[in-house]
Amino acid sequence: MTKIALAIAGSEATGGAGAQTDIKTFHQLGVYGCTALTCIVSFDPANDFGHRFVQIDPQVIHDQIEASVGVHSQIDAVKIGMLGTPTTIGAVADALKTYQFPQVVLDPVLICKGQEPGAALDTDNALREQVLPLADLVTPNLFETQVLAGVDEITTVDQLKDAARRIHDHGVPAVLAKAGTLLGTGTALDVFYDGQTMEVLEVPAVGSERVSGAGCTLAAAITAELAKGAEPLQACRTAKQVVVSAIENRMHGKAPFDYAYQGCYTG
Repeated sequence: MTKIALAIAGSEATGGAGAQTDIKTFHQLGVYGCTALTCIVSFDPANDFGHRFVQIDPQVIHDQIEASVGVHSQIDAVKIGMLGTPTTIGAVADALKTYQFPQVVLDPVLICKGQEPGAALDTDNALREQVLPLADLVTPNLFETQVLAGVDEITTVDQLKDAARRIHDHGVPAVLAKAGTLLGTGTALDVFYDGQTMEVLEVPAVGSERVSGAGCTLAAAITAELAKGAEPLQACRTAKQVVVSAIENRMHGKAPFDYAYQGCYTG
């Protein structure tokens, strides 16, 4: 039977990230994808491709999740991406508690660079307090790993390992702490930790420029593999290979960055 994954994420109109990337990644890995959109993000070509953000009403988010659960016999795994506001986070947390999905992958989007009061800090705090404890696996980037681990900086692999351990100790069963190329190892390096296994996952670095959608692709690929029954570590290993392919075959356009493309991965 074909497995089913639900992406709870923002819409990114160009198809380079967000729910659009999630659906394409699910499909590439043989998993049926459905979505609950949390917001609509569009780049502004007239303003240096800055982000335009429109929140979706929490009731509509609830309705979308309810529809997917009501139509499909079982949601095998859920990937959570951009949420954006405390009210959205509350609606998603309520749904996770209600439906008790078997696998929840959180790709956390933290936006606050410090402890200044305001909407950014409120949003980050809500995510940590309401959604993080409900995740089975979390995939923070280097900045997000620092924030979630409560450390000032991560410049070495040992520090990344320690941060992954700290996040796990906060109650997250499995952590994939992503450094990518930022530690200067010449590879794209992440650390996996689940309380028993600590493993450094490395693949060859493909260039040095940021590729939009790589993080979404990674978390979505992990979600798809978990939906199919893979163990978390093996799901992360496979997902890294999917991302390598997506970056190697990236799309070029008019924006000052390229887009990941998932369609060439063959396993």
